[in-house]
Amino acid sequence: MSENKNKYLCFADFEFTCGYYINKYDSEILSAGVIICDENYEIKERFYCTCRPHKFPKLTRQCRKLTKLTQEEIDNSPDSNDVMGIIVNLLKKYMIDNIYVWGNFDRPALLSDVKQHQKFRKESGNIQKVSGKIFDIQRSITDKMGLPEPVNIKELASAFDYTPVGSFHNAINDALALYIIYKAVYTEDLKSNQKLNEIRQKRLDRIEAKRREAEKRQKETAFSLPLSDKEKLYYEEIGENSEEAKEFIYIRSKFVRTLKNNPDENEFLILYLKTQERIKVISRKKYNYTLQNLSEKAIGFERDNFSELILSECRSKERVVI
Repeated sequence: MSENKNKYLCFADFEFTCGYYINKYDSEILSAGVIICDENYEIKERFYCTCRPHKFPKLTRQCRKLTKLTQEEIDNSPDSNDVMGIIVNLLKKYMIDNIYVWGNFDRPALLSDVKQHQKFRKESGNIQKVSGKIFDIQRSITDKMGLPEPVNIKELASAFDYTPVGSFHNAINDALALYIIYKAVYTEDLKSNQKLNEIRQKRLDRIEAKRREAEKRQKETAFSLPLSDKEKLYYEEIGENSEEAKEFIYIRSKFVRTLKNNPDENEFLILYLKTQERIKVISRKKYNYTLQNLSEKAIGFERDNFSELILSECRSKERVVI
């Protein structure tokens, strides 16, 4: 059973203009699809309609390829505010507060359509009402599935044997896919879903491969400048597979990258940040007011003695402020 307190649930998808220089802050609605079900997941309403844009009324090649919409469909479509008016009435009919969507694209893209309507002196109140009810469930559903990262609707729907009539990136098909995924999370035994387990393992393997590749690149950078005798001795003492070795490589890579990117500079700073990045190594010339505010403290060093500072940083948590 769903955790939602409302008797009815609403799942939606919107397709927007795309291609060329159009982004979610400069886009307009092309189509809207809505699925409304009751607390037992029985579908009560299906709604789909295409919309006619104002700023970019002609579909781009990318848009036609992605959505499979035709120019004739769009030319004969109503204004998106009128379409959103129908959705607003459906929400009122079923007393629905949240429109469930997948991902964080829909709200800013809807607000972009509001902006275009205002620019063309068109009514946009219904679009604003719909945008205010958008609720992204991607992260919560991803977590409930035990997935280490978000998965697109097409791949995720395949785990529940959903094949759309037509194609994905069709608003009603994607809304239906979202409904099926949500329903499965709250009604099925996900642990026994082999397809979902394969998707999960594929993501875990990919994340691990990326982590190893990042560690490999970081190590290559760290050792791209020769180690001093003291650094060599320290690295041998801690063992190359230890956590201390990872910290040494992490710190040294920061130093080496900055030194190599500033070959004509001799004076540098290591900054201890208030952010998750922890430390940052920069040329002293690049130290500005913004970095000063982001830093808890800073230590200066010259090119020839960077290895001493690395060892000092690795061996002790006590830091001297300049």
